[in-house]
Amino acid sequence: MPDNPTPTSPRTRLAYNANGLRSVSLDEAVRTLADRGYDGIELSLNAQHVDPWTFSAANAARLRETLAETGMVACSLATGDPHLLSAEPFEPALVDPDPAERSRRLDLLQRSVRIGVLVGVPIVVLSTGRRRPEVGTAQADAWLDEALAVLLDTLHEALDAAGLPRGSTVLGIEPEPEFHCASNADVAAVIERTASPDLWLSQDLGHCVVVEEDALGSLARHLPVTRHVQVEDIAGGVHAHLVPGDGDVDFDAVGRVLAQGYDGWISVELYDHDPVHREAARRSREFLLERFPSLARPVGTVDLTALEARSTVSVP
Repeated sequence: MPDNPTPTSPRTRLAYNANGLRSVSLDEAVRTLADRGYDGIELSLNAQHVDPWTFSAANAARLRETLAETGMVACSLATGDPHLLSAEPFEPALVDPDPAERSRRLDLLQRSVRIGVLVGVPIVVLSTGRRRPEVGTAQADAWLDEALAVLLDTLHEALDAAGLPRGSTVLGIEPEPEFHCASNADVAAVIERTASPDLWLSQDLGHCVVVEEDALGSLARHLPVTRHVQVEDIAGGVHAHLVPGDGDVDFDAVGRVLAQGYDGWISVELYDHDPVHREAARRSREFLLERFPSLARPVGTVDLTALEARSTVSVP
């Protein structure tokens, strides 16, 4: 047996959410992450990068060109920007008691699904939003199921129109603290109820740590229905995204769980680190490469030191 055997776990790939680079253009965000050794970028709805009301086929073509030039992949489209529809964060929700308000959120998500297919991301991720105290669980579930049926129809229509096979792009639900679907189990129940091969769980490690009594166990149990994993650190159970290594999450244990069978994308999400995004991206990658065996790279991969040096050279 060789001294340093190649890991036998599936090789996952590492991405960084573009909502952590809102101060730069989408083109520059892709190039910045490529220069720091990332495999992909998680796109995020916002006015700076992917505006759901103005993003066009020309924008998508330009993005695909940049991805091709850099060797990067757009691994996901996250639709959770808090103020796309209201000054109140994440409102209106898919489970709002006002049908007109639910329709506003549904229209935004339908636009997002079409953009996701246009760009070619493998998954478009959404959340349910908060359930008002006067709304019962069963009623919220019914409204959510109705919305998901519409979104799945929209997805299939977009794929068919583009001549793409079903499954090329799927939908993911991300649990969010204090939302109608707040836990991995909540989303798993929706997936089982819907029984669609195009609906999956998008886990967020930090959310799991905040919400779940046994975060590591929940992460492991729900990997069979998971298509995407976001990571960040958490300190003291407070829902504030920190650079991996700056909180108290046991990333070595998380890495061992992921190495047992997860072969999807892992995406760093640090939406409030834009002022220091270059440093945050660098530190996150270095930390996770040491702790996630499934991110191990074969010999002959990119020299990050050389890339960092190149990225600091000024262009005359």
